[in-house]
Amino acid sequence: MTAFNEHPTMSQAEAVALGFAGFNDVPHKPIDVPDGEYTITARTSDGRRVTFCFLPDRERSPAGFVDIQYHDVIWTVCADRKFVVGSVMDAHGRQ
Repeated sequence: MTAFNEHPTMSQAEAVALGFAGFNDVPHKPIDVPDGEYTITARTSDGRRVTFCFLPDRERSPAGFVDIQYHDVIWTVCADRKFVVGSVMDAHGRQ
């Protein structure tokens, strides 16, 4: 596995100062994602799970896109101020 930097949890301002994007003024956990395929998985205190799968356009290159999966619940996405509701499916469109 390719090594990557794991940063401590920090403020939004600290994360932005390191070159990461900020979203809301809450604690941030910056992660440098290595090249190639890589998944980050997270779980809430009540057991809801989410994965962020970074996939390259070609082998061992930086991620070309990210597949975000909410597990255990129907998801809602806000894109361009329009809400889209759908069911959970994988990167190939399978539920």
